[in-house]
Amino acid sequence: MLTPIFLGKVLCAEPGPPSSADNLVVRGTLVCLEKGSDSKEVPCLGERKSMGLRTATGQVYPLNDDKSTSTLLEEKRLRTREFQLTLKKSGASYEIVKSQFFRDGKLYDFYYFCDVCNITTHTPGLCMCCRQETEYHEKLAD
Repeated sequence: MLTPIFLGKVLCAEPGPPSSADNLVVRGTLVCLEKGSDSKEVPCLGERKSMGLRTATGQVYPLNDDKSTSTLLEEKRLRTREFQLTLKKSGASYEIVKSQFFRDGKLYDFYYFCDVCNITTHTPGLCMCCRQETEYHEKLAD
């Protein structure tokens, strides 16, 4: 019979962001896009839409339909549609690498934190390590 041996605490870590050389920092307003279109804006009413970030010059960056994008829409504590997103090209759309928002003209970081494991993530939910609920935090960006 095998006896389990405890070798120490297991550490859980979130993978780091991709190389910054591949990233694009874009400031703009969150908009809804017609499904199958990468730039046609539609009202954000009713059923779930594709999302994009429209810059002040009118350029639209279509965003991946994933949990990071959903968080920008669904997180009630943000109460804004003006963001600065660090994006990475992913096929015909963009993956969000980092999300920040503007409030009263100031840039803020927001994140979800597990104080048990000291893990930070950009989407709400359970900690990937201990499965405890993460807590929302925001702070002025550096």
